[in-house]
Amino acid sequence: MGKLRLLIMNVLAIFIYGACQFPQRPPQSSTNESKHKAQELPSNVTFFGGGRSKEMNMVSGKTDTIFISVHQADSVLIKIKTPMDTANVRISQLFLPDGSSDGPFGKEFTYRFKDIGQYHITVNENKMIGNHYSGPYIVQIVPIVQSF
Repeated sequence: MGKLRLLIMNVLAIFIYGACQFPQRPPQSSTNESKHKAQELPSNVTFFGGGRSKEMNMVSGKTDTIFISVHQADSVLIKIKTPMDTANVRISQLFLPDGSSDGPFGKEFTYRFKDIGQYHITVNENKMIGNHYSGPYIVQIVPIVQSF
């Protein structure tokens, strides 16, 4: 009887030890799920005319101007996607409603819009790199989720 009790106690101790070493964790969402959820989040920042994604076409040597409407202060990530990662396209400047500007940026930047109004960004080739690019690109506004 004593050996059976000892065996049961040892088995219980192993289970308890194992449970402490491998706690249950909630499954983490995949990158695609989190990107999809970000697209569903409400945003106070949109492109002029609505929407958070804008398809454009770059002509080498030209600058594109894209207008952004800010309805309420918010933080967002603005990024450019191209079919080739090596495409020479960048967000060169952000112009604020008061006439001031910020930049240059790369293919993406995070910004805290504090004032309501019309902003605009300019997109062109980085002249310091020298590679010319003509072709499609997409500009996206991605809301940033504030963690507390």
